[in-house]
Amino acid sequence: MIIRTPAIRALLIGSNRCDAAGFTVLGRAPVTELCRVLHQAGFDPGGPLRAYRADVLCLAVRTIGEGARLTVKTAGSGCPVFASVEGAAAPHVTTLTACIAVN
Repeated sequence: MIIRTPAIRALLIGSNRCDAAGFTVLGRAPVTELCRVLHQAGFDPGGPLRAYRADVLCLAVRTIGEGARLTVKTAGSGCPVFASVEGAAAPHVTTLTACIAVN
C-alpha cells in the first residue's frame, strides 16, 4: 500500500535529528536517512519532502525516492556533498549554495 501525500514536512533539530510523519531519525545525514525510512514505510517514493528548521525551509527534496538514494559525504575541500548510497543509482543533484569554511 502506498500512502500519497502532497509534501511531507520534516523538522531538523540540531545537526543530526530529523522528525516527520511520526518518525524520528538520528544520524550524520538525517534527511536522506528519513527518506529511506519513509520509503520503506510505504510512503509514495514520488512525493516531495521539505525540511525546516523552525519555520525556515532549509532543504527541499524533489522526491522521497531520490532522497533515499543519497547520503552526505565530505569532499576533498571539507565541504559536505550529496553522493549516492552504495548500490543505488544516483539522481541528478543541483547544489544551490556554496560551502563556507568558518575558522
